[in-house]
Amino acid sequence: MELHQRTSKYLERTDKVYKPSQTLEFNRDGEMLLYSCDNIKHSVVYFKYPYCMLDCLVPLSWYMFFINPFALSWQFTLSFFYLSNWFAWMPHVLYWKHLDKKIHKLFLLRGGKYVRLYTQNPLGDKFYSWAHICEFHLLTEDAEDFAEVDDEQIMKKNGQLKYEVQVQLDNYVDHAITVQDEIIYFMKEGTVHQPEIFEMVAKGYNIDTSDFVINTEDNVRFAEPNKNY
Repeated sequence: MELHQRTSKYLERTDKVYKPSQTLEFNRDGEMLLYSCDNIKHSVVYFKYPYCMLDCLVPLSWYMFFINPFALSWQFTLSFFYLSNWFAWMPHVLYWKHLDKKIHKLFLLRGGKYVRLYTQNPLGDKFYSWAHICEFHLLTEDAEDFAEVDDEQIMKKNGQLKYEVQVQLDNYVDHAITVQDEIIYFMKEGTVHQPEIFEMVAKGYNIDTSDFVINTEDNVRFAEPNKNY
């Protein structure tokens, strides 16, 4: 009884389980690629408006400090100089950090309850995290509210995304830091490899993986990000 009380809060209770119409094929690591996108290639990384607006404060602060055409006090010009050079580039950093939330790759793990999310920063460094599918909450196209998942159409007839799909996660591990109510993005320029499965995962449905095969062919390329380390 005591063991049941301690573990009951960790048990998942859901009727949102989707049975795929075809046999699922996992790789040797028990993962299946659902979505991939070069999020840096399809994003405006440098000099994006309005994030570049504060850059003009840097030369202005130098001019105010060294030329000082208005004969302001040195306390003001020095403070303006330091503050401008410290914080003018912060919007760039915040925007570049935001690019991490645009998913690079999405894998479904065998068992159908978890996914692995790959992110990529502007330097090309890749990081991964795991997420529980039942914690996916699909947002509307305008990202103003949660979507009615049974009525929301996120896919085109060719199996690709209509628009940039946004999903809110109850818990998301970002660089070893757990963040709650985090929004992740699937860019419409990306490729959906398994449209049927991806749509159900985005809508928060666990996947019935009882009908599956393992791809044992030696066709995994060197250094492909498919390891758990």
